[in-house]
Amino acid sequence: MRILVLIAIALLLYIIIGNLLRKNKKTPTIATQKMVKCEHCGVHVPEKESIQSGNDFFCSQAHVDDHKNA
Repeated sequence: MRILVLIAIALLLYIIIGNLLRKNKKTPTIATQKMVKCEHCGVHVPEKESIQSGNDFFCSQAHVDDHKNA
């Protein structure tokens, strides 16, 4: 009977300590970026990496030039 009580106490300690350790771990945060669509080819690129011409966004300078010439 004493062995069962010791096993139960050890199991409870294991669960409690495991939960405390899991709560202390920092979960990585995912940085989100606004995506914009290239007006020439339709590819979605992060706004920070895009090239803006007027109200339109483009994935490359070549697409800006092609769009202006069209």
